[in-house]
Amino acid sequence: MEERDRLVSEEVEDFPVDNPKYTTYLLRPAVNLSQSNRPKVVGQMSDIIEEFRQKHPDGTFEDWVTYYKTEYDGDDRLEEATDIAYPMVEKMRQAFEQIDEEMTHDFLRDLVLFKTYEGFDIQEAVLRKLGELYDEDATRATAADESKGIDGYIGEQPVQIKPTTYPDDLQEGIDVPIVTYDENKSNKAMRVDASEVTDEIGVEPVYGGDSR
Repeated sequence: MEERDRLVSEEVEDFPVDNPKYTTYLLRPAVNLSQSNRPKVVGQMSDIIEEFRQKHPDGTFEDWVTYYKTEYDGDDRLEEATDIAYPMVEKMRQAFEQIDEEMTHDFLRDLVLFKTYEGFDIQEAVLRKLGELYDEDATRATAADESKGIDGYIGEQPVQIKPTTYPDDLQEGIDVPIVTYDENKSNKAMRVDASEVTDEIGVEPVYGGDSR
């Protein structure tokens, strides 16, 4: 707690200060879209921090910075990540300048009306298919469940149902298996990946083989 309090109060030399308002909301999708924070660029951070904690159980923030920089070429990795991310920042800046009130209205109309209805319809179809595959009753989530990130149930198993394009960072922190779908609008075919459900309940789909 003392270490966290020290970081929050910015008593650590060179600890990043808060960015100007709203900038992080723009930088986060730019970083995600550019994939500049992927393990192949910055390293598998969950493994690296765990390794650091094991080797330096009493290590401070400064120790962590030094460890990442010396053991994993941290400075070079951060430079590479920046070089990958910044062109996307520029693209997003140019795109944002093209957005006017009419485009904002059209986007909201599409999001509130079409996407809501389309998403509800697709989730219903995916749930029905999963019910058949696992020979279980498939039910939609209640409003209370949806507020927790649950879209439906396969038997007693809660699941999320998301398109493959759904941002990874929005799925974090929800301990529910994710069923992803990839819709081919040209031939109205849909590929569904329910492997996380299979892993969670330990039951293979009734029709065997691939659950996609």
